[in-house]
Amino acid sequence: MLMQPFGPPTPLTREIAVRIAKSWWTLLLSGLVALVAGIVILDAKWTVSELATFVALVLIFQGLMRAITPPLDGSSRNWTLGFGVLEMIAGVVVLAWPGQTLLLIAIFIGASIVVNGAVDIVGSLANRHDIAYWWLLLITGLIEVPLGIYLLRRPGLTLAVAITVVGIWAVLIGILQIVLAFEIKNLPKAFDRIAAAEGVPTVD
Repeated sequence: MLMQPFGPPTPLTREIAVRIAKSWWTLLLSGLVALVAGIVILDAKWTVSELATFVALVLIFQGLMRAITPPLDGSSRNWTLGFGVLEMIAGVVVLAWPGQTLLLIAIFIGASIVVNGAVDIVGSLANRHDIAYWWLLLITGLIEVPLGIYLLRRPGLTLAVAITVVGIWAVLIGILQIVLAFEIKNLPKAFDRIAAAEGVPTVD
């Protein structure tokens, strides 16, 4: 959850743009880890327990990055912190659960993906008039929700299917996070260009 899904959007100022841009490295790191993890998931040979453990660690890391990354719309950190902690808890539960099964992977990981995707969709649409990169978050959410639902509703979930779905999710989310990282890194410059075109003075 990188944008506040509820309440009025926070007007973007240059000060907020600079603050958001400083967190670009957390998104880049998160995206690189997700991308590498997805490739490893798709390439390696897994047992159910090994897959559950690896994906749980990915969830914990993603939750940590989400918790320390300020919202990309300049709103309160409570949202990202709260959702990041919940994602870490989901990872810890999967990691600590005795007798890990494909059903456990489907429930906890699928639900986590769906919730994050749904909030990303709502948050991106709520901020589409104020944040230029809202569409990247919308794409992220539109990828996450169907993949998560597929895991949750798959009646005969097999290890091969779980590996494919989770691996594809990690790769796509990783790529989008990397792209988004460089978008927000250049946010102050983009803000200055728009302000100059509109004849509005910029102040750090």
